[in-house]
Amino acid sequence: MKTLLLIVAICATAVASSPAASTSGFSRHVLPNGLTVIVRTNQSADLVSVQVITEAGQRMMEQGQAGIAAFVTSMLPRGTQRRNAQEIAIAVEAVGGTIGTSTAQDYSQLSTITPSRHIDLALDVLADMVTNAKFDLADIETQRRITLSVIRQRLDQPSIRVQELAGTGIYPYHPYGLPLAGTIDSVSALTRDDLVRFYQTFYIASNMVVVVAGNVTQDAALDKVRRAFANIRTGVLPQRARLLPAIEKALAPRPVRQVEVRETQHTASAWVAISYSTPEIGHRDWTAVRVLDTILGSGLSSRLFVEIRERRGLAYSVSSTYLIRAGPSMLILIAATDPANLTQVIDGMLKEIEKLAAAPVSAEELERAKNRIIGSNALSHEDLRNQAFLLGWYEVLGVGYEFDRRMPDLISKVTAEDVQRVARIYLKNPVIAIVTPPPR
Repeated sequence: MKTLLLIVAICATAVASSPAASTSGFSRHVLPNGLTVIVRTNQSADLVSVQVITEAGQRMMEQGQAGIAAFVTSMLPRGTQRRNAQEIAIAVEAVGGTIGTSTAQDYSQLSTITPSRHIDLALDVLADMVTNAKFDLADIETQRRITLSVIRQRLDQPSIRVQELAGTGIYPYHPYGLPLAGTIDSVSALTRDDLVRFYQTFYIASNMVVVVAGNVTQDAALDKVRRAFANIRTGVLPQRARLLPAIEKALAPRPVRQVEVRETQHTASAWVAISYSTPEIGHRDWTAVRVLDTILGSGLSSRLFVEIRERRGLAYSVSSTYLIRAGPSMLILIAATDPANLTQVIDGMLKEIEKLAAAPVSAEELERAKNRIIGSNALSHEDLRNQAFLLGWYEVLGVGYEFDRRMPDLISKVTAEDVQRVARIYLKNPVIAIVTPPPR
């Protein structure tokens, strides 16, 4: 009888969570309530980072509610039913830890890093924030004033405004095309009911990933997360969110011709952003576009920097960025220049695009770009908090936590022919956004 009970107990423990993958030092589990848990053991320091990453970014907003994701995330540290804002901060800081939040187009994030012996406290505080946020009316109005101030400042910053204009052109109907902080009209119109509804809809177990990285065993971490998040909301995402992956390419159709958007500001410099519609992370061409971006505009040895700034002296700054997104992505080239040089800068940037499509890059340039990506990726893992974040981020983006370890190998396989091929496919019909001083 005792043997039978022991077998039953072991079996019950085994089904308490569903491990989808387990490798040395890493494991992924899905709890019965739908919560995904990823654990990475790292004993290099007596610290633990906990990340709660929710698929509750700008991508999930309803029409007319730009900025709601960032607004909701900003409200979480302002108080719960158990703790006020000061008590949340003190709880973590009093044990030598830190706590933070952030929002992006595809996710919202809460994070802590503490001495490992205080992992239970960290988990309790984070679970409280994603389960019992208070949304006090006075706090909402305070946050609204802060957000509106940020929006007004961004409108006056040409380096930011030109990117927003470029994004609007690439994403005419997609939430990605709206400012992450929102607009003055959208943020002014958000009500407490709007915020609470978004919070209760998207901060649910099945839409959330909890990552624990640091000096803690796999079993202990899983057990602690299971207990801390026992009361997390469960449910099903609304139909519009479930259908989004199937329809969002139609919300961001690739431009069929070159488009130019201009705006004037009281600024001494002219700013230009040239953007192209590119594939999402996980697409078979993602790694080739990533290498192309590095060759084109990442660092002091990139083609844009060497040709336009160093050789010709036409721009104060020039670079490119390939945005990492779950949905349709964007490659954006940005430059700041004297207004008198604007036409030459645009022509020069477009010329570098043409070169990538016309001929394969050299073996040396290709290898240098791949090494830069792989090396930067390795350096990003020196920080424990970033180790935890990357695992959860890739999981939420839909490529799985193991993409973090597979990415260097994927990058290493990119060929010069791949780079030329994706240049020909994707670097056509750009949206050119320009912010200049008013005519004299």
